[in-house]
Amino acid sequence: MHSRVRWQRILLVTVGVVVVAFALSAWYKLHYSMGLARPFEVNDPQSQPRVLIATQGSEFKDAVVAAVVDHLKKRSAYVKVIDVSGLAAVNEGDWSAIVVIHTWEMHKPQADAKAFVERARNMSKIVVLSTSGAGDFKMEGVDAISSASRVVDVPSRAAEISRKVDAILDAGATH
Repeated sequence: MHSRVRWQRILLVTVGVVVVAFALSAWYKLHYSMGLARPFEVNDPQSQPRVLIATQGSEFKDAVVAAVVDHLKKRSAYVKVIDVSGLAAVNEGDWSAIVVIHTWEMHKPQADAKAFVERARNMSKIVVLSTSGAGDFKMEGVDAISSASRVVDVPSRAAEISRKVDAILDAGATH
């Protein structure tokens, strides 16, 4: 009889651990997962230079994108903003510069962003901003900007991205 009670307790504890793990996982996903980015375009698609911004939806990322787009409007650049999930369909050669803004999810870079960066042939025209809780994660072998998603940091991150994009566009204009 003691053996049966012992197994029931073990089963109850195991089920409890599984339920708690599932609940914590669901909370983490709801609390930290990114939304879809709203796609939009600025200026004439025939304009040069052409800048693609692939991002995820969040208050921080939306604010960074808005500031970078405002900066690029002054250059009369054509800017297209998409969600990172659309990166698989992107032809790198169609763009003068590409900005990829993604978050780390469960200690890994967002899958679409990682796949795009891995297949990119010309990393010199790609700017990557990786966000994470502590702000120190970035893809190995990629010269990326890393940041926590703090709204107070939006101006400095947007300026850093804008400087890098300007350098890419200025270098392209001389070739």
